Amino acid sequence: MLAHMVALYDHAGNWIMPKVIAAKDRQVRKELSIGIHVPSVSVSSLDDGPAYAAYFRQVEALGFDAIWLEDRIFHPAALADSLVLLSWAAASTSRILLGTAVMVLNLRQAPVVARQVSTLQHLSGGRLALGLSLGGRVEEYHALGVPMDRRVAIFRESVAVLKTLLGGEEVERDGAFFPLHGATIRPAAPVPMLIGGVVEAAVRRAGELGDGWIMAPFGSLEDFRRGRDTARQGAAAAGKDPDDLTFGRLLYVAVDDDRARARAAIAGFLHGYYGPDYDVDNNAIFGSADEVSSRLREQVDAGISHLMLAVPSLDHSHLRCLAEQVAPVLRRGIS
Repeated sequence: MLAHMVALYDHAGNWIMPKVIAAKDRQVRKELSIGIHVPSVSVSSLDDGPAYAAYFRQVEALGFDAIWLEDRIFHPAALADSLVLLSWAAASTSRILLGTAVMVLNLRQAPVVARQVSTLQHLSGGRLALGLSLGGRVEEYHALGVPMDRRVAIFRESVAVLKTLLGGEEVERDGAFFPLHGATIRPAAPVPMLIGGVVEAAVRRAGELGDGWIMAPFGSLEDFRRGRDTARQGAAAAGKDPDDLTFGRLLYVAVDDDRARARAAIAGFLHGYYGPDYDVDNNAIFGSADEVSSRLREQVDAGISHLMLAVPSLDHSHLRCLAEQVAPVLRRGIS
């Protein structure tokens, strides 16, 4: 299982997808992963190190399967760097999966990311996963000198460079953006890479380049089904087995028997992060534990195996509510 596996690699260093059990006939089944997307951004003051460490430990102690973090370079709110905060999570936990959802890879130098990932994978005991995207805003691209009109080409090459360098062998590779000659990064760290995307071309790339697709909080379950088919087509076109893909989704959630209070809690966070025009009613899940469980179960039944539940704050009581009243309902009947 994703949360309880001791090792994510076989003796040859090949990655074994968490929560995937391979049978002799090569059939697989993906078990449910319930992760917490921990807020690394605050519209007021950012929580301090001890507060994050205590929260990470509580996520693990309550039986969740993963910790996921967002990623940006510039933001008007206080924001912690995703990989730095993941290293804090790694030092505070011992078994739980640690991931980005999602890292804006185009705004980072892929060889530098490879070194950071290699280090973090080693220090965490092989618990890292990367959610990647080519997002970002115009001002971020301009500030970093990244040509936005070439962002797809940059992303493709960045993913290829990341995978190659994390293989641990010396790399000779021509490239338009990252030519590599005699480049080696060790220890090897062939981490899983899930790719986020909204438009059809991006979802197809997820199937082609990644180990799976992370759906954004926007859209319906029918949109997910279409996206799943598109990602599978991308995988097949790349000569990969579409059945090997993993499907995750970032979902903003707030549980409270007082529905208005639940909405206010998640709305405050979302309007601070995305801006006042964010459609909370259509792009967040809030209400009683029964209502939230029911709506999340619809996601699981549709084929989403990796839930990334984004909470509005480091509230331990809210976390316990999710663990005690929501997670058991989602796991019930899942084999």
